[in-house]
Amino acid sequence: MYCRNLKLLYCANPSKSGRPDSYRVAKLIFMIALLVGIKIATPAIVYLYIFSKPPKLQAMQKVYRNTAIFIILILIGVQWGFYQTYTSQFPNFKNSTPTIHIHGIFLMMWMVLLIVQPLLINTGRTQLHRTIGKIAWVLGPLIIVSMFMVGRGSYGRSIGIIPEQEMLATMVLDIRGYISFAIFWALAMYFRKNSASHMRYMIATGMLAIGPGVGRGLISLGVEFPTALTITDVLDLAIVGFLLGYDIYRKKNYKPFLVVFIVFLIGAILWQIKDSAAWQSFAKSYAAIFY
Repeated sequence: MYCRNLKLLYCANPSKSGRPDSYRVAKLIFMIALLVGIKIATPAIVYLYIFSKPPKLQAMQKVYRNTAIFIILILIGVQWGFYQTYTSQFPNFKNSTPTIHIHGIFLMMWMVLLIVQPLLINTGRTQLHRTIGKIAWVLGPLIIVSMFMVGRGSYGRSIGIIPEQEMLATMVLDIRGYISFAIFWALAMYFRKNSASHMRYMIATGMLAIGPGVGRGLISLGVEFPTALTITDVLDLAIVGFLLGYDIYRKKNYKPFLVVFIVFLIGAILWQIKDSAAWQSFAKSYAAIFY
């Protein structure tokens, strides 16, 4: 979800080369997935507020309903952020590769999954929820791999365009992105039989979209690239901090959101020390081994 090519999108010249058929197919599949996501998200909001309000919703039903609404809001923020630098460029995307399109398809499928799953629980369709949930066993690892591959590709395309120090600095976004997702996904699947913990870690995977989505939106408004990412880091910590405090106040199991808060905090700190000698040295070694 965090992509180094945020900076590249604003610096590089668009490619004039021809596109292979596989590239066009990937773009078409992504746009179909995008339209499906929008068609699901919009009626879902209407359903939640108009048709899903029995006189007395049980406490957990409210939680699942609010979870779906929260993810829908994140999805709206993502679409806002990616509109100028990606979606609006259809069908002639600039500086995009089949890997980026496939990555986008996977993430759109994941966000739709995060919306549909709590709605199924909210409407009492538990068995269908469990059946659809099996997709996460395959989709999660695919997202992790695609995030790594997008970062690797962005690094290669940045050579000669972006100074090395800046390339190494922005590697923070790639590394913390796929590692954070891997941690949250693994914990969500490990605690799949503990609905409260499972739900919180799944929410965390969706929150990882705030940085690249809202970050791009802020950049389009004229906010400097590093500042935009710092703002989204603070926003992430504020949201998770609120959820953590709410769990403590309500005497719920606060450990999941504590773990999530720590992971986000470490990521935010890494972004602030991206220009330090320690990070630059680590990133250079990392790139030499994996990129």
